Amino acid sequence: AYFEALTRKGRATPTDDVASLIANGEVDGKPIPDIEANGYYIIIATAGHDTTSASTAGGLLELIRSPEQLQKLKADPETLLSTTVDEAIRWVTPVRHFMRTATEDYSLRGKTIKAGESAVLWYPSANRDEEVFREPFKFKVDRTAEDSGAKQLAFGFGAHVCLGQHLARMEITSIYREIFSRITDIELAGEPQYIHSSFVGGLKSLPIRYRIK
Repeated sequence: AYFEALTRKGRATPTDDVASLIANGEVDGKPIPDIEANGYYIIIATAGHDTTSASTAGGLLELIRSPEQLQKLKADPETLLSTTVDEAIRWVTPVRHFMRTATEDYSLRGKTIKAGESAVLWYPSANRDEEVFREPFKFKVDRTAEDSGAKQLAFGFGAHVCLGQHLARMEITSIYREIFSRITDIELAGEPQYIHSSFVGGLKSLPIRYRIK
């Protein structure tokens, strides 16, 4: 009901925001049906929430497990905060996979994907590719932008790249800045629990114990 009202408002008084763009979208000269417009709204809302919270919590967990990395970040937050955020996103890669269909024959390492065949893209595997990342199975707060931010595929790629990637980075940066400027100690206070999902994964709960300044 909320999104249907949003569509009506966007059509009556269009603005330059994403909601109005969806509400007034057309395919083959015809308006997008309401059910499809609602689908766009829902996927933007849920994708932005679940993925960002998963990356935030997953990065925090790895910093707790890697105290030397946490101390390195706290010693130089102005330099390392942005690379830490990108590393958290690479490390967690909350969207696990997507299915794509080849539009033409494509050879890949001795295998041929034929036009019309489907292939699964496993993003966590891509973000731990030894040919792309140095020490891919290590969480590094000082991983350079060239080694992480410019190459990690957690936000997708090309026409399917995440619309909210800049907002997600900004949100995680804000949270981390506030947390790590205030705490003196942080540790696990229980066993982390994970979401049971093969598509969008991440932590369901992260019990912690901490001290603040």
